[in-house]
Amino acid sequence: MSALKSITIDGRRVAYREAGHGPAIVFLHGLGGNAASWEPQFETFAGRYRLVAWDMPGFGESELLAVSEASTHDYSSLARKFTAVIGIERAIGVGTSYGTVILADLAASNPGLISGMVFACGVTGMGEREPQERARLRAVRRGEIESLGQRKFAEIRNSTYVANTALVVRVVELAASAQPEGYMQAYGALTESNIFNSLSKLDLPALVLAGANDPIAKAGDCERVARALHASYRCIENCGHYVNLEQAETFNRLLGDFLTRV
Repeated sequence: MSALKSITIDGRRVAYREAGHGPAIVFLHGLGGNAASWEPQFETFAGRYRLVAWDMPGFGESELLAVSEASTHDYSSLARKFTAVIGIERAIGVGTSYGTVILADLAASNPGLISGMVFACGVTGMGEREPQERARLRAVRRGEIESLGQRKFAEIRNSTYVANTALVVRVVELAASAQPEGYMQAYGALTESNIFNSLSKLDLPALVLAGANDPIAKAGDCERVARALHASYRCIENCGHYVNLEQAETFNRLLGDFLTRV
């Protein structure tokens, strides 16, 4: 995969990978990944498109957000500054897991920037839950991270997210690259988010993909997102939470078809 680059935005380092030329595709990973999560897509599409994937703040080589309690809008605002700095004014957005929540807010907050969206195994946020429950979830997760450390946490948790056990080592490597406080910033933002608040403002071509064996982004929730967007929807068999890695050939075919249509 292409070498890691970095730029400074608001005094903070943002690391990213870039390849290819042509219409832009911006990839946004979730809490279990970094820019390298999109390696199969970079290999397939760099000949026809300009591909950009960041390390989300606090993940990989990107520095934390400069806030004590982050919101999804903090991530999408930085994503907009990031795309502006590297010269992207219109792009297809592709997100996975929490990256879909960021993508939805990015598109809703910046009309005209995103021309089409692919949501892959996207979570919906926990904003509909009671405040006490959201606070409890954050406290439990912080306790897990502090007691186990990021790598052990990834080994225990993320290893169960894939239907293809051959990918466990790769998935754990990606998930373990998160900085503990960066992970908690993003998890805290996720607990306060509700993707449907953004979806109600969007009228864009969209494709929603689910993994039939995904324990995190359940197929029923992904289907709700697809209905809200009037989007095409596919549930992929023999697939957990990392659809673009576990079923890379199918994912790339569906993404390629979507790009051709859009």
